[in-house]
Amino acid sequence: MDLVRAVVFDAMGVLYRDGNVQGRVLIPYLRERGCQAPEQDIRAAYRAVTLGRTSTGAFWAALGAAAAGDEDYCLRHRLTDGVPRALAELAGDGLELACLSNDAAAWSALVRRRFGLERHVGRWLISSELGARKPDPAPYRAVPAALGVPAAQVVFVDDRPANLAPARALGMRTILFRSDDTAAHPDSGAQPGETVATMPELVAAVRRAARGRAGENRSNGPWAAD
Repeated sequence: MDLVRAVVFDAMGVLYRDGNVQGRVLIPYLRERGCQAPEQDIRAAYRAVTLGRTSTGAFWAALGAAAAGDEDYCLRHRLTDGVPRALAELAGDGLELACLSNDAAAWSALVRRRFGLERHVGRWLISSELGARKPDPAPYRAVPAALGVPAAQVVFVDDRPANLAPARALGMRTILFRSDDTAAHPDSGAQPGETVATMPELVAAVRRAARGRAGENRSNGPWAAD
């Protein structure tokens, strides 16, 4: 079995607490800032901005939210409990860490810098820069090239079962991280290697994958006794 050399995280629902970012973060924010556009129009505009087809400034203007702005909106995101420690532990194991996210590049940069995530996560593959969103296969194909490792040496972590299947099809190992959005995006063919619900569980699962012993309920890391 190939050694694990890299871990790729989803952002919304894994690194950040809200997997349903449109329903729980974006739409409530827009309503507070005076947006009266129908929800279907908001979702269409969000898809366009996260595909790089429009700028974030044009996004706010098109939705009639003159008081909205990138920095103000990005303050609404919350970090998942335990993320800094988890990233430090996995980076300390010698693994390369990356993120593959459906997002606008400007928003992604603001949020990750706010939380200091670039300290350990060196590669950020964002849909607006790639011109494609998960679960389209194209973003997944960018991962091995960006990291310089074969797909078989990558562990891919996402909170949506539907987003795991393309990663597995390329030969990546997959872990499902349960979030508020997991049940809304099922995929019977996803077949994650493991399912976890907390950052300590995720670190343990990655370490088991790295040892080629997925499914064991123990960890040799500092969180083993937590």
